[in-house]
Amino acid sequence: MPKGDMSPELKQRYESQILALQEYIVSLEREARDMQRSLHQAETIRQSVGRLSATMPEPPSYVLSPSRPSSAEAIILMATDWQWGEVVDLKAMDGLNSFNVGIAGNRAQRLFKSAVELGTTYWAGPPPQRLILVLGGDMISGEIHEELAKTNELASLPALKDVVGHVIAGVNLLLDNLDCPIDIITIPGNHGRTTRKSEHKRNALVSYDTLVGDFVELYYQSSKRKRCPSFYTPASGDALFSIFGWTFLITHGDRMGSRGGTGFGGAAYTVARGFKRITQDYAARRVQLDYIICGHFHTSYKLDEGYSSGSLVGPSEFSRDWRMVPQPASQLFLSIHPKRGITQARDIQVGHPSEGAIYRGPKDPTSTMPTMNLAKINPRRAA
Repeated sequence: MPKGDMSPELKQRYESQILALQEYIVSLEREARDMQRSLHQAETIRQSVGRLSATMPEPPSYVLSPSRPSSAEAIILMATDWQWGEVVDLKAMDGLNSFNVGIAGNRAQRLFKSAVELGTTYWAGPPPQRLILVLGGDMISGEIHEELAKTNELASLPALKDVVGHVIAGVNLLLDNLDCPIDIITIPGNHGRTTRKSEHKRNALVSYDTLVGDFVELYYQSSKRKRCPSFYTPASGDALFSIFGWTFLITHGDRMGSRGGTGFGGAAYTVARGFKRITQDYAARRVQLDYIICGHFHTSYKLDEGYSSGSLVGPSEFSRDWRMVPQPASQLFLSIHPKRGITQARDIQVGHPSEGAIYRGPKDPTSTMPTMNLAKINPRRAA
């Protein structure tokens, strides 16, 4: 039928079909161009790979320089938050952790023995150049809280006397087994204060923690040992010192200007905010800090500005009721390289399986993860 003889309805339908066919032809041409482009790219890739495989260079040789002793490193050993005299009841903790004076003595012994092993048996390179033992505060439980005064196994003065003896025993072990100078830094915490509330004036001077360091120093002043440690007790409560030019700031953690956790983040956010404030504080004094180390939070963290150490006491009824993530009793061990800074950071685990379930390893320590085998999982796919 000639186009002119078509009815308007048929003519409109005819033109619509023509337009649809034209659009379909355009889409086919577009797909063809895309396929041609993809094929060209694939061919280019194949040619490139072919050229690369044909001209694959020989791998470079990495040759070790003649062996020579590396620079001797120094050690920082944290002894913080021992809270000597506190009692943590195993039943009240649902079998997770326990703590008392006897357990504290065993854990202190494990700490110093492990430090000796890490500085000798498991030490690589020249012997340590120096060891810095930090008595980082809260060495005794104290009576700052009413419930501690009721439940402590030892009052402050008997606990002070007992903990001093264990610190001296540990230092003697270090002196007998490590042929390097030993420094002892003492900073105050909050549990060892002699006032009911925290005071800003004479904070270090009125602390049992300071007395721990003083009594240890008095012992070595009258000691007949050939080698004795040196002592540093900053009046500010912040220990600022340098190792190989790296600037360290060690503080207990209760005076960082940061309080309270943030939900599931726990103490990590508090420590992070505190480290930022300390960094800003010392930057205003024109002191650039390389590393900050603290205790107080009974939790081991590695953050941008430094490290937080665990405690000797481990999780307690306090952390249980606040639903804090329980962390085993541990103390921080750091090694410092002259050029590379902190090269090793270890948590020395000081607990024993008899002291709580948190110190027990896997039920079957000989078991290993299974090796994935695709042929067994999906034979057709592997074939």
